[in-house]
Amino acid sequence: MRASFIVLCLVYLIHSQVGAKEQFNEDLTLRSLSDGKLLAHFDFTTHVDVSNSLPVHHYGLFPKVIGQVLQEYQVREMHLTFTQGRWKYDEWGYPPEQSTGTGVELWAWMENSTRVDSRWKSLTNTLSGLFCASLNFIDETITTEPTLSFRSTFASHEQDINNNKINNQQKQSSIVLRYGSLPHENVCTENLTPWIKLLPCKAKSGIAELLNAHKIYNSNFHSMSIHAKSMCADETCSRRAMELKQTETSVLDPVRDTSRRDWSLKEIFDRVLHGACPVADHSRVHIIQEDPHAKLSPALENPAEGYDLFKVQGELDIRMAWNENSFLYPLEPAYPIISANRHFTGYGQERGGLQITIHNRDDKALPVIYYDSIPWYLKLYLHTLNVVVIGQENHHTLMEQQGKGQVIQDMYYQPAMDRARPAMLECQLLLPPKSIVTLSLDFDKVFLKYTEHRPDANRGFDVGPAVLTAQLPNENHTIRVYTDTLLVSLPTPDFSMPYNVITLTCTVIALFFGSVFNLLTRSFQLVENPKEEDTKKKKDDDDDDK
Repeated sequence: MRASFIVLCLVYLIHSQVGAKEQFNEDLTLRSLSDGKLLAHFDFTTHVDVSNSLPVHHYGLFPKVIGQVLQEYQVREMHLTFTQGRWKYDEWGYPPEQSTGTGVELWAWMENSTRVDSRWKSLTNTLSGLFCASLNFIDETITTEPTLSFRSTFASHEQDINNNKINNQQKQSSIVLRYGSLPHENVCTENLTPWIKLLPCKAKSGIAELLNAHKIYNSNFHSMSIHAKSMCADETCSRRAMELKQTETSVLDPVRDTSRRDWSLKEIFDRVLHGACPVADHSRVHIIQEDPHAKLSPALENPAEGYDLFKVQGELDIRMAWNENSFLYPLEPAYPIISANRHFTGYGQERGGLQITIHNRDDKALPVIYYDSIPWYLKLYLHTLNVVVIGQENHHTLMEQQGKGQVIQDMYYQPAMDRARPAMLECQLLLPPKSIVTLSLDFDKVFLKYTEHRPDANRGFDVGPAVLTAQLPNENHTIRVYTDTLLVSLPTPDFSMPYNVITLTCTVIALFFGSVFNLLTRSFQLVENPKEEDTKKKKDDDDDDK
């Protein structure tokens, strides 16, 4: 009895020192889109302030496995995203979560050392086993180190804590960035299950009750991500603040089933809410109601605060309906300020081109950063880089007339190495107002070894999306715009010929070997016909009688 009391006291002391500094918030944002679809964005944030002297297992709400990953591989900031589908910027606007590239995307800021590459490899292998994904295929052939894109967010935070005593450039030099993506990776329930297990209440209570895999993976677009940070909480860095943000974004289509855009939690997720997660400090459901003709039930007293799940008694089934027989799709898309498209040019399997079109629909010139990672089997020619600007006044203005430097302010290019690293192109662009900027490059296609082709060789190879980083006017945060994933067809040998050769060779060998084997192993003997022997014997008997 006394031993149990001592153990309980120790647990209480640990939680009083560490657990009291933990915080968990959960939010759900629902918004009806212009094309009748419903955007559902889940946001779960876990924050812990822990002393550096305490071991990593002294957490109450923060997942222990994430804390061990951050400490073991000296990761300061990590972003992992699983995405399936295509985000339509022209119809849905900008997403609540910046990463929308198809497949798996991983980038991390780590402490600078001579073992950073080995730690990056260990990090991808660990996350591969944790989330049941193929992250272990992110090797040196698809890993890049961007210099302009994917800026860290914790450097400015620590700079504010230290009263600007630490130079931001020095802070950036103490950490290094690694980026990799798998555009062909499929996302399934085996990735969602370990993601849910990182939540304090799992999917048993709170907003996570609505995470029904059958409904989420039946959507037009879905993306789930984790964002983990580890930063100093004071000047001496004796305490560290770690934050884990888990988000899930889905675009559901109620019009597909009912021809109406009416929706409810029961119809969309096949589940309802029963209250907040017991360990949450904040649990709310926000409804963005842009159409005044929509009817929301139950009614909200304060739309800015949303539904407080701590005040829910029984079940909560939010419903929104319109007084219409069927939904009429809008004729004009809602174009965003900045959008980008990328596609291949040319024909044949020897050479081709890459063309990127960037639209700026604002009245002012906007600076953007363009990032693109090209696999090593596409040999880029930087001297073929051409920039064309189509403005509102001059419908077709070539850059030779304006000067290429007016658009490309800065550029960093890393050439590819065969079977060692990809090519990386980063450009700091200044987009003229009301303009369309087109960048084009030529490349050659490499003839791969037959062992380097995938089982579905004739399908082609996936090329990850390009990323545009920009800060919109009157916005305090930056946005990232992802282009579509491309599919390139490389020179492919006829893999049916080995089958034909093997079949023909085996047939010839079987016939030749069988014939020779029979000749060498058979013994030939002269066998007389019994009928002939009887006839001859009878003839001899007749001769004797005579």
